[in-house]
Amino acid sequence: MRYYGLHSRDGNPAVPFLKGLQLMIATRLLFLLCISAIGVSAATTASAEPLHVYLTYSGAPETSIDINVIEPDNVQGVEIYYDTAPHGGDTKAYPNKADAEYHQTLLEKADGRTIHVAALTGLKPGVTYYFVAGEEKHGFSKERAFRTLPGGTAPFRFVDGGDMGVDGHVVPLLTIAAKQNPDFAVIGGDIAYEDKLIGFKIWDQWLSNWEDHMVTADGRTIPLVVTIGNHEVQDTADPGLEAQSPWYVGLFGRQGPKIYHEFRVGENAVWFLLDTGHLVPYQGEQSEWLARRLDTNKNMKYKFASYHVPLYPAHRPYDLDESQLGRATWGPIFDRYGLTAAFEHHDHVLKRTKPLKGGKVVGKGQGTIYFGDGCFGKGARTVDPAVRWYNDVEKAIPHFWLVDVANEGLRFKAMDEKGGTVDEFALP
Repeated sequence: MRYYGLHSRDGNPAVPFLKGLQLMIATRLLFLLCISAIGVSAATTASAEPLHVYLTYSGAPETSIDINVIEPDNVQGVEIYYDTAPHGGDTKAYPNKADAEYHQTLLEKADGRTIHVAALTGLKPGVTYYFVAGEEKHGFSKERAFRTLPGGTAPFRFVDGGDMGVDGHVVPLLTIAAKQNPDFAVIGGDIAYEDKLIGFKIWDQWLSNWEDHMVTADGRTIPLVVTIGNHEVQDTADPGLEAQSPWYVGLFGRQGPKIYHEFRVGENAVWFLLDTGHLVPYQGEQSEWLARRLDTNKNMKYKFASYHVPLYPAHRPYDLDESQLGRATWGPIFDRYGLTAAFEHHDHVLKRTKPLKGGKVVGKGQGTIYFGDGCFGKGARTVDPAVRWYNDVEKAIPHFWLVDVANEGLRFKAMDEKGGTVDEFALP
């Protein structure tokens, strides 16, 4: 047998050959490990970014936006770099910078994550802005974009839906909704279907779904206007609002000074985002506030409300306790100030009521129309064989509502996950 290698002095070539082979293998392994480590390091650096970035409002949508940044731990110095022109994520190229404010929440107890919010103000109406968000330790987000509302009486578009979750029909519906290029989305509660503090995996999936799929054709991230539902509230003896609803309060608790709040768009439209008894009772403080704000906005052309439990359900019983309470408490206020439309959720079906006032059907333009009822992800429930007396349309189908608001009128369209139109209505 012949050996290929160095020969020893005693003529036995095997030992030096094996030692040389071992050295060669060790050197090769070390080289591969170094290359692998460099690759992992490069990949980690390239993918380093905040856990999530999402957009909300706490000010006028024509001149402001809230950029919410979720970091994996309590880092300092979270920054937003932005401009009216794209710069591909190069932080040095953006002429504008804003510091994000750290907000202590109970979510830190879940896995150490922290929330930082930059409330950008003084923006130009009707302009697209490009931005990155983050800090040095965990890196910056990829470049994203948003567009301020045009203001005045200029037209705008929004989508409304609720009862989402993280699977089922969610992603197809989000994809179709984003293709409609809305200016913002109103979500009427039962968002991720997770109320417990330890539910970060489900909320991470919901936020990722939104970040990945609620992006318009021209690359704009769609801002959120959110109300609370029953699946955002956990059973606890702690009376604090954040203890009862750590995720909703932690993620969306800065939209207004209260859980219920007002959202005004331009000179023509105002929303009243209400709590159907989940953290705040229907009666008392909330209904008094609603009456005051509707009175202040009585001359506003379009007055909308969005909330979770329907006053006029299409699946649950008409005499459901919460629905009766809503009709008795808020119904007269809606009637007194001429609420244009209410967006209801909770029942997981499609419905559109006739114009209603004083608990009766009235002529078109003389009462409030109630649109609903959730099903922006969850599977549809059943509707009655015969349409209820107060409804024009009832269907068991996942959907969202697309609404065009213009000075000359409103157009409402319900769309399914294939992009089909399943109901249409116009005012006047």
